Amino acid sequence: MLIGTMLAFFSTAIAITFQLPLIWWSIPVVCVVVVLTLAVIRYRRHRRMREALRGAQL
Repeated sequence: MLIGTMLAFFSTAIAITFQLPLIWWSIPVVCVVVVLTLAVIRYRRHRRMREALRGAQL
């Protein structure tokens, strides 16, 4: 996730600095989508584990 965030920031900075055409904006968008997908997967897994632990304690 850290590498994806860094790539999104770097590619957005390059796109803004060099005023690249619209097609190049797909690179930071793809990086952001990948990072958000990984974050959602990790959050859901964490929530499932926490609920399983709560069920085991009861």
